[in-house]
Amino acid sequence: MVKPSLLVIAGCNGSGKSSFSKALTPDNNSAYDYDLVFLKKYNSLIDNELKERMAHNLSMDDLTSNIENSIKEKSNFCYETNFNSTPLHWPKIFKKENYRIEIAFFCLDSIEKAKKRVQIRVENGGHFVPALEIEKRYKLGFKNLNEHWKFFDAIHLFETSTYNKEPKHLLTIEQNELVVLESFPSYLSKLIPNIAERIK
Repeated sequence: MVKPSLLVIAGCNGSGKSSFSKALTPDNNSAYDYDLVFLKKYNSLIDNELKERMAHNLSMDDLTSNIENSIKEKSNFCYETNFNSTPLHWPKIFKKENYRIEIAFFCLDSIEKAKKRVQIRVENGGHFVPALEIEKRYKLGFKNLNEHWKFFDAIHLFETSTYNKEPKHLLTIEQNELVVLESFPSYLSKLIPNIAERIK
């Protein structure tokens, strides 16, 4: 019997997760986009000092409900994340339920590009992220990937540094075995040295 799968689509702000995630998801379904759900909840609330916290709470309830339903039905699930905070919280829950756990990480070669893309997104009606938060998420996302990549049954890295261009597949590691290596940009050697060491 084929295991249901969890696909984590990860990467910094502006790395192209929302633009390109659909092509990677099982059955071409949309990935759960927490930022989009948050924005909808936020805009639906009356202005007050607790608006942001309330929107986050409602969004987290919505995500939790979606995950619980997926596990109950043993159906595939996919969500987007910066992979910066509690990166293994949901993957551990799915693994306990006998899911196959995969991560597709969208790699961007500079923090400045991330900031620029978020700025473009805001100009087009997308959600704002403070510059310091973008920087923090960029660094933590790669740090967590470097530390936790072996947790996943498979990892897939994609290059998304060229704006508005489809992600370029870099490599796939399955059960700690390198199965595909297209290329490995030099900037990644500093950001994810453990993976760089594995592919030597």
